[in-house]
Amino acid sequence: MTATVEQIRSDLPRLIELVQRGEEVVITMKGQVVAKLTGVPQAKSPSDRRTWLTKLARLRSSTATGKVTPTTEEILGDLRGERG
Repeated sequence: MTATVEQIRSDLPRLIELVQRGEEVVITMKGQVVAKLTGVPQAKSPSDRRTWLTKLARLRSSTATGKVTPTTEEILGDLRGERG
């Protein structure tokens, strides 16, 4: 939607409602675009993070091979030992 500065002054609450619903409002002055109103993304709630971590744990356990690989330190220690 496009609105003039005069429309913004007279109808800001309605325009903010539109932005909250996901619409973008382009503001013009004397026929030139001067600004844009957009919504702010809502932060995810902590419960979303907990849900995601639970799903990740389930995925890890369902795809685990049981194979244990050496750590970087162990590999470097072996290489240093081979050099003597």
